Amino acid sequence: MNRGSTMQHLEKHQVNHEKRSEAEISLLLPVHNEAENIEKTMLEFYNEIGAKIPLEIIVAEDGSTDGTKGILLRLGEKIPMKLILGEHRKGYMDGVKDGLRKVTTDYVFFVDSDGQHSASDFWKLYEKKDSHDMIIGRKIKRNDPPHRILLSKIFHLMICYMFRLPVHDPDTAYRLIKREVINSVTEDVNLLPYSFWTEFTVRAFRKGFDIIEVPVVHKRRLNGDTHLYKLNKLSGIVISQLIGLSKLWKELKNM
Repeated sequence: MNRGSTMQHLEKHQVNHEKRSEAEISLLLPVHNEAENIEKTMLEFYNEIGAKIPLEIIVAEDGSTDGTKGILLRLGEKIPMKLILGEHRKGYMDGVKDGLRKVTTDYVFFVDSDGQHSASDFWKLYEKKDSHDMIIGRKIKRNDPPHRILLSKIFHLMICYMFRLPVHDPDTAYRLIKREVINSVTEDVNLLPYSFWTEFTVRAFRKGFDIIEVPVVHKRRLNGDTHLYKLNKLSGIVISQLIGLSKLWKELKNM
């Protein structure tokens, strides 16, 4: 599909969305090369949540090369959505920021598009939205490769100790957030490109927002493997994380 045709489709999706009644919550999904998973994931969440409360969907697509864009354009004919198509790979952090900037509802529900979370767990977060600024889904049993679980556990223990966070997993990509938090925090996040939500959580906590965790299911990926935490990239990721963490500590230690 050429660029002109893509833009026509994108404009059509946006017009369709604007004609809908005002949504209560935005469902934001970042997507990069998830052709095997994205349709099943989107339909699961749309059918579970959209059938019960007014919902808008924002998809931040980040330069996919595996057919994901075509699937999203086809889904856009059935499901009203704001579709952000990326011509080139920007990275997780910039992709998520692009999506957050499109939020106009009072709340955004964020979930990764790899199919590792259950849509029904949304209601555990939703029931606490009036009493907390950000509700995070805590993975009770994490279904990821052992090396990733170990590195994440060590990193999260460091983060929670250094910044006295009231959570166990500050990086989980399953959370319900008030727009006030998004507006206050998003543009400040810039130091941990491999842990966007960790830095977001730290900054939100330091600004005085109320954060709570609730237990959620974490499943194996529907298909394929993670595109980020490959074994041959781990040394570079670890170094980048430690440098970013040091900068974040220096910036916030006197706040």
